[in-house]
Amino acid sequence: MKAGNQGRPKHKMLQKRPILHPPIPSPYAGADQPKIVYISKKTPFISAVKRVQKLISLAEKRLTGKIDLVSGAGSDKQKLKALDAAAPSRKQKDSEVVLLKATNLAIEKALNLAQFFQRQEGLTVQLRTGTVGVVDDIVHNEENGVEEEQDLDLPDTQIRKISMLEVAIILK
Repeated sequence: MKAGNQGRPKHKMLQKRPILHPPIPSPYAGADQPKIVYISKKTPFISAVKRVQKLISLAEKRLTGKIDLVSGAGSDKQKLKALDAAAPSRKQKDSEVVLLKATNLAIEKALNLAQFFQRQEGLTVQLRTGTVGVVDDIVHNEENGVEEEQDLDLPDTQIRKISMLEVAIILK
C-alpha cells in the first residue's frame, strides 16, 4: 500500500477538505471582535504585512478616541491634556490584538511575519503553537471495480491532526 493509503484498500482515496474558519469580522468592528489574518503558503509577505498594519492603525485610532477641539468648554491645550491623561488608562485595558494564524507549510511564513513585527516599535509579539483537527473524506475509486460489500466497516471520513501557529501582535 502507498504511504498516503494508510490502512485503506487501494480502491479508496483520501480527499482533503479545506479548513473551516469562522467568518472574519469587519476591520472597522470594535475592540471586542477578534482581528484575525489567516496565512497560507501562497499569501504574499508584503500583502500580509500591509493587512496587519491596517488593522493595527485602525486599533490605534480606536484607542485615541474622538478629539473634538471645536466645541466644548476649555482651551485647546486643556482638551489635549485631558485626552493625554485618559490615553494610558485606555491603552492598558483595551490593548487590541491582531492574530495571525497559519498551519503546516505556512508556519514558516508566519514566523517571518512575527520576526518582522517584533522589530517594530510599539508592538509586542507572542507565539502560540498547537494542533488542529481537520476532516478528510474517504472516497470510493470506481476504476478498480472491487466489490464495496467487503468495506462496509470503513468510515467515510477521518480526522487528521495538523500543526498550527498563532502569532499575537499586541499594541504596547
